[in-house]
Amino acid sequence: MKRLYIYILWVLSTIAYIPSTYAQQYAVTEDGRKVILHRDGTWEYLYIPERHPQVTGESGKKARILIGKEIMILLNNGQLDDFSILTNGPRLYDKMDGKLKQIGRHEIEYDFHTDRVKKIGGYAIEYDFHTNKVKKIGDYPIEYDFHTGKISRVGNTRFEYSFFNGKLTEISGHTQGIKITVY
Repeated sequence: MKRLYIYILWVLSTIAYIPSTYAQQYAVTEDGRKVILHRDGTWEYLYIPERHPQVTGESGKKARILIGKEIMILLNNGQLDDFSILTNGPRLYDKMDGKLKQIGRHEIEYDFHTDRVKKIGGYAIEYDFHTNKVKKIGDYPIEYDFHTGKISRVGNTRFEYSFFNGKLTEISGHTQGIKITVY
């Protein structure tokens, strides 16, 4: 009978030990990367699936600007909605809620008074004083149609919309080093 109790205690202690053996912890590195820490001392980057905003609402009010295949900036109605530092793997940062000073090799600066992002890497972000819309990212000016508020220019790329239905009708020009998606 004593052996049975010892056996039961051994089984219960083994069962209690198994989950803690395989438990994982999560951490964030200084440069904003999320990692999984394993009990055996190994680690791996946390996979965060790439998410892109749904195309909804009025065409031309939102834009995704990819600068140099690494910095992705999302504008929504002229406002800086989100940004990410991309790598060959997962995104390193997004949603502007961490106030990190550096992400990978890119320094991030925030305006002291407004908490807005004012610089991502080598790209200063300028805002219109009256509307708070982004008017320039680095050397790339951003313009909006006066009547509709839709994006009409990013760098040397111009966007024209139909007068009748407001849909994007023509894209002209090319801005080297960036990829622009207006939706």
